[in-house]
Amino acid sequence: MNIAFANKIERESNSSSRKIENILDTNKQIFKENYNIRPFKLHHTLCRSGLFEVPEIVKTARSIIASGNAADFLALDLKKVSISSKFTEATQHDRPTELIERLGEGGSWIRLSRTQNYNPDYARVLAMLIDEIGTYADRPFRQEVTWATLTVILSSPGISTPFHIDHESNFLFQIQGEKDVCLFDPKDREVLPEIELERFYASSYNTPRYRPELQSHGEIYRLTPGEAVHHPPLAPHWVKNGSDISVSLSISFCMRALEQRARVYQANFMLRQLRLKPRPPGFSPARDALKAKLVSALEMPNPKTFQDIVYSPMMRLKSPMQFIRKVSRHRSVT
Repeated sequence: MNIAFANKIERESNSSSRKIENILDTNKQIFKENYNIRPFKLHHTLCRSGLFEVPEIVKTARSIIASGNAADFLALDLKKVSISSKFTEATQHDRPTELIERLGEGGSWIRLSRTQNYNPDYARVLAMLIDEIGTYADRPFRQEVTWATLTVILSSPGISTPFHIDHESNFLFQIQGEKDVCLFDPKDREVLPEIELERFYASSYNTPRYRPELQSHGEIYRLTPGEAVHHPPLAPHWVKNGSDISVSLSISFCMRALEQRARVYQANFMLRQLRLKPRPPGFSPARDALKAKLVSALEMPNPKTFQDIVYSPMMRLKSPMQFIRKVSRHRSVT
């Protein structure tokens, strides 16, 4: 974890969050055995805190807009979007705060990102969760985390969130309304082929394709207020909102081990441009280490955002052929 981020989390965790003592409620053994490996359901107390009522969310949204950080407020029209669509097919709304007040009228999906930077209570919730997850997972979680964020998601009744994957480890907490979350095994290469993972790590816009014939591979979790579900890193999923307005929180974590795996996939993407057939991560620790080292040389020195952490090597690669020529001298790493 970078020093500035670690210090901030330490400060927030030492400050008591309004009306919250403990957040997670689950079996420690189930948590420890499944965390970052397979999905599992758990319970939480956040829906009783009062921190995530619509007026408080609107206040946070206005703070985001006033900051000028447009990327932290995304409002999409998903009325014509299905599970098999792409997020890039959705149209973006204007006047986002008005949309929150009229959420029940249309097919809107609103994402408030990095809310811990705009609401001190949300920052304390995030810090508490980092501590609690570390306790349940029985591991030095703070030392593993390189980036963390609390995202608020507001959804109109009946809309679907397209099939996609996320690099991060994630927990989705339901606050208001109900939704179905369908999660697939991140190791299922029928659902998520290696080549699609390489494309995803080449650009976050390259999301995998939904295959209806493989829907039986997934498991649907119905979330009601007070329930949550864990999304392991790279677990493919789609979401279908219920008949009421939905308010959810997404807690996401980047970790150094996940970034190292991302570097291997990014190297494999480049190697495939040479018409090679690189081996997936995990087949050879030595080859993985060499691939990660080559790509890590292109990382941004002081990453500040998710895009910086995960995609900076690809963004900084001004001449892909230079990298390909460099890697080609180590063809044995495939």
